[in-house]
Amino acid sequence: MLDAIVVGAGVVGASVAHSLTASGARVLVLEAGQPAAGTSAATFAVDITRVKTPRELFELSLASAREHLTLQQEAGETSWVHPAATLEWESTPSDRQRLRDRVERLPDWGYPAQWLPAQRVCDVEPALALPTTDTDEVAFFTAGSWYEPAVFARVLLDRAQQHGATLRQQDPVTGMSVAKGLITEVETASGGRYRADVVVNCAGPQAADVAALAGLRLPVRRVPGMVVTTAPCRSGLRTILAAPDLNIRPHTGDRLMLHSLSVDTGLAAAKPAQRLALACGLLDRARLLVPTLAGVEVESAMVGVRPVPADGLPLVGRLAGVANLYMVVAHSAVHLAPILGRLAASDLTGHPQLQLAAFDPTRSGSSSPSAVALDENTRTMLARFSADDSGSGPRGAE
Repeated sequence: MLDAIVVGAGVVGASVAHSLTASGARVLVLEAGQPAAGTSAATFAVDITRVKTPRELFELSLASAREHLTLQQEAGETSWVHPAATLEWESTPSDRQRLRDRVERLPDWGYPAQWLPAQRVCDVEPALALPTTDTDEVAFFTAGSWYEPAVFARVLLDRAQQHGATLRQQDPVTGMSVAKGLITEVETASGGRYRADVVVNCAGPQAADVAALAGLRLPVRRVPGMVVTTAPCRSGLRTILAAPDLNIRPHTGDRLMLHSLSVDTGLAAAKPAQRLALACGLLDRARLLVPTLAGVEVESAMVGVRPVPADGLPLVGRLAGVANLYMVVAHSAVHLAPILGRLAASDLTGHPQLQLAAFDPTRSGSSSPSAVALDENTRTMLARFSADDSGSGPRGAE
């Protein structure tokens, strides 16, 4: 029987722990804080399949959407997946061309995508006040969802513990003993010392720090992002809106969630009061698209740090030098967590997965800071941050 230590109890760690215990492994989960309380809690959390490239990542994302539904069905009454179509439009010539290319590409990849005339947009989303300029091309993607990450992580961790897993919270990993290319002991802040056959690094934005404890360099950039949640309101919004530099989606308790890449670029230099001003400004912009937000206030503004590999693709597997340290690190982690957890657990328990070949951490280009992101979603995000922009926040090894 495999003995495994999973470092991190966010959405990825929860999924890996759940799949490993289901495979018969003995699992110890070590979490520095509270489960799903870090980046997992400060994310826009939507199905991002439509914007994923290259084809290998698109197929992985498509499989993860199905895996979410399978896990939810197995969980019974608990629900964290909320199906919702997406309306998307762009304003600049380059962004509009990128959207046209995507709408043309996706049907050939088996994913529904179409254009909607303005009058049909209002039928699909009555809550939307569609701008009269730059919206003659509105794309409609019917296959999508938004997620509740905390519910997802809680359900999977509960199920893992029911199958024998142990969860230790508020106890960060502080050291690793390595001998002859193997981790022989993991140390935590409370003085705990643990041994296992394999250590699985699911620490998200702290993944590079965890790898460094074993003497390894993990090429992950740390990129901050803020999500703004409104107070409860009867907005009537039922779709996900991907407007130019503004994303809006339904949220729990009649709330809405907002996100903007341009806001993200100023986070590192912003003081708390300035962050609140950024959040309020974001809500002002959202009111122009969703008039029913008039009079609604900001309830919360949460900042998380995304772990972003240099080429934008997940890092799943081992780095050279320490044979029993296994990485599972990805941007868009809430959506990808179910499939990454299942595939990693299969790989770790002796069933290699060809689907993971494209995401091997030792692949060419994965460690170069100057690498061009292969993933469209990551490429679009990083275009907002210059290569030496201090606004990208603290980084892991690059």
